[in-house]
Amino acid sequence: MELKLNIYDGKKVEKTYTANDFTLMTGVCEDILNIVDIDKLTSGKLDNTALGIEVVKIVAKSFSKFKPFLQDVFEGLTDEEYRRTSIKEVAAVVFAIVKYTISELYDVGGTEKN
Repeated sequence: MELKLNIYDGKKVEKTYTANDFTLMTGVCEDILNIVDIDKLTSGKLDNTALGIEVVKIVAKSFSKFKPFLQDVFEGLTDEEYRRTSIKEVAAVVFAIVKYTISELYDVGGTEKN
């Protein structure tokens, strides 16, 4: 999985961080599980749009937790750079990581996906 996060200078992309095939560390997984309703997200009742809305809600209520979380994923991301990211892009990265985390947990547990 490849994740990208742009850093902006006004409306211009100044820098792009990329994380390729990162290893999902236990701490990151724990952080995700502490902020998501895993039952709701894995119920099979949410289409991609509804799932995206849920992730946006998660981002909104847990925003302060995402800076250290994303700094773990994107090595070298500074506090100042984080302030110049797009909320839409942060939500997309979080969405991808949540989906990846759930997928990894299902793979470890040998549980069939819905």
